[in-house]
Amino acid sequence: MASDKKILSEAASLAVSTKDNRTFLLGAIGLRADGVFVSSRNIAAPDATLSRLNHAEARLSRKLTPGSTVWVARVSRLDGSWAMAKPCKACEVRLRGAGVSRIVYTIGPSEWGVIACES
Repeated sequence: MASDKKILSEAASLAVSTKDNRTFLLGAIGLRADGVFVSSRNIAAPDATLSRLNHAEARLSRKLTPGSTVWVARVSRLDGSWAMAKPCKACEVRLRGAGVSRIVYTIGPSEWGVIACES
């Protein structure tokens, strides 16, 4: 299996492919239990009350299977550096509800953290 750093880098590349002007962008990649990779990124919310539904992790959760692993990267549009991407509580609940076993997220440049989810 590819390393966490490699997949986080791919999630970061996905994030910066977003076509909007936000300062920080977020991309997420999931590896389902059947070996299929799926991905998502944040999208701009037309209404602030819907913004959590547009988080990359919430959108990705609909594509996952129990036992999946998720990698989440937050990237500065200005210099491409990694930033804190720990899922918000609502997204973490969605990921756990989808049966995710492990969440890896960027913390800062070349630094990441892991949330091990109990089954």
